[in-house]
Amino acid sequence: MKLRNVFLALFACLLVFCKPALAFETTPDISEAQAAIVVDASGNVLWSKNAEREMGMASVTKVMTAVVALDSGIDLDTVCTVDYVDLGPYSQTAGFVSGDTPTLRELLRVLLVYSGNDAAVYIAQNVAGSVDAFVSLMNEKALELGMTHTHFANPHGLEEDGHYSSVADLAVLGRYALENYPFIASTVRLEYTEAYTDGWLQTFDTTDYLVLNYEGALGIKTGSEKSGYCFLGAARRYGTTLYTCVLGCDSDWGRWEDTMELLDWGYSVRTSRAIASDSWLIDARPYAYDFRFTCAAYPRESVEIGYYNTGQQLAFETSMLRDSVLVEPGQMVGAVGWTQGGKSIGTVLIETQPTLDRLPAFNIFAVPLFVEG
Repeated sequence: MKLRNVFLALFACLLVFCKPALAFETTPDISEAQAAIVVDASGNVLWSKNAEREMGMASVTKVMTAVVALDSGIDLDTVCTVDYVDLGPYSQTAGFVSGDTPTLRELLRVLLVYSGNDAAVYIAQNVAGSVDAFVSLMNEKALELGMTHTHFANPHGLEEDGHYSSVADLAVLGRYALENYPFIASTVRLEYTEAYTDGWLQTFDTTDYLVLNYEGALGIKTGSEKSGYCFLGAARRYGTTLYTCVLGCDSDWGRWEDTMELLDWGYSVRTSRAIASDSWLIDARPYAYDFRFTCAAYPRESVEIGYYNTGQQLAFETSMLRDSVLVEPGQMVGAVGWTQGGKSIGTVLIETQPTLDRLPAFNIFAVPLFVEG
């Protein structure tokens, strides 16, 4: 195995298997949510409240509806048929009627942006042939993702026995949806979408307050029912993505206030710092094809790590080829792995550069790759 692959495999293992619990001196001030969570892009739970409590998730359901529809592989421009379904006078619907011919793309956008319950039904019918068959696919996907405190009874989220989830499970779903489905990631950031309903081109505004008002907001889905208001959210600031979920809030504004508190707190306990620059000369190695020259070794690229203010010390470990090994330009000669509390938080790969010159020898262990600032 090539040296580079060995290093990458080593640090990938550290990343997968080291999941220490994080502890902070402060906690977010949540005012309304009965259950809440904030998670980073690596799946670390930064803080939670009743993380596994099974509760109604309302229209947050529609994220899984979109995932299952996209997994079907049906072309988004496929024309769908509408067989009108009455979902009741208080259900938010886009107003599709029998005879309308929206594309799957239009239905999905109305589903995710406007939270149209009728769009969810018509997606289910066109993708799986029936709502029941589609719901079975939703539950299969939940098991695949390890959502052990989740069960779906419908594709829209209207209250029904046996329809529930937890903030921990929904945070998993949110991360999975945004990281693996570009269509979902782009759609949930739209301010509005359009579709023909009952023969008229209609505009449907987003139900997501934060996507319009919070710096770095990425979506993703609102919900409300008798048990309370909820929101599955995400934001990206300072190169860091955080995912949140609140369930059982007393008011519409309460879910936004609690979500912003979770995000603001999450970013307040995180620090970023440079650990390598591609201009730092790390070492000089003998050139394999001409002993009169040496190959300069530099970090492959500038690297910045993000870590949490938990009190756990940062540490790094260096692996380098023996000094006696002859090298050529572009060859990997070492790696520096950074950890916090045993968890991998960054890797610096060191390789020789094609510029050949006589250079003084440097010792990797004597060169500070991390400067306190």
